[in-house]
Amino acid sequence: MNTKIHFERFVDAETNTYTYLVADPVSKDAALFDSVKEHTDTYAERLSALGFTLRYLFETHVHADHITASGHLKTRFPEAVIAISKDAGIACSHRALQEGEILMVGSIPVQVLATPGHTSESLSFLVDGNRLLSGDTLLIDSCGRTDFQAGDARAMHASLRRLAELPNETLVYPGHDYKGQHVSTIGEQKEKNPLLNLSEEAFLAELASWNLPPPKKIKQSVPANLTCGL
Repeated sequence: MNTKIHFERFVDAETNTYTYLVADPVSKDAALFDSVKEHTDTYAERLSALGFTLRYLFETHVHADHITASGHLKTRFPEAVIAISKDAGIACSHRALQEGEILMVGSIPVQVLATPGHTSESLSFLVDGNRLLSGDTLLIDSCGRTDFQAGDARAMHASLRRLAELPNETLVYPGHDYKGQHVSTIGEQKEKNPLLNLSEEAFLAELASWNLPPPKKIKQSVPANLTCGL
C-alpha cells in the first residue's frame, strides 16, 4: 500500500453525506467520491489550492438524497472521468465500472467491488488496498436501506457478508453517518454491527421492520443524478 496518500473528507450537513478526496501527492492525480452539488466550489477551490489534477469522479450509486456535483465538476475539469457502475443507466458520458477492475489514481489503486442491495448498481471502492469507501452499503454499526430504487435486502445481506471477509484492519469510510462517526474497521464492525451477524432470514425481518420515510429529495435527486447532476 502507498504510504503517501492524500485522503480528505468533506461533509454535507444537510444530508450527512461524506465525500472523499483521494490523491497521489507525487503525480498530483486526484479523485472525488460521491460529490455533492452544493459543494462544487469548495471541491474546485481545494483541488486548485493543492495543485491536484482531477482524474476521476467516482459514484457509489445513483443517489436519492442529494444531487451529485460530477457533471458540474466535469465542466470545470474536462479531463476528469465520471465513473459509476455499468448498471447505473445514466445518460451522460461516463466510465462504466465492472466488478473487480482496478483504476489508478496516480500510483494509488482503486478496486471496484459490486455490492448491490441499497440499489441494484451499488458499488464499494477499495482504495490503496486498505481503505473501504462503502457508500450506502456498510454504514458504521448499520447498513443502507433497501426499500427503493430496486433495493434488495437479500442482496444487501450477501454484500455485507462479502465485505466482512476483508481483512479486519481494513478501514471503513461510509457514505453517510447520522451520529457524527467518521471511520471504523472491518474487525470492529464484525464485533459491533449486529447486522453483520444475522442469518439471512433474521436480516430480512430486521430491514422490513424499519418502515422509514422516503428521502426528502428523492423526486429531484434521482432524475438529476441520471444526467450526472446537470
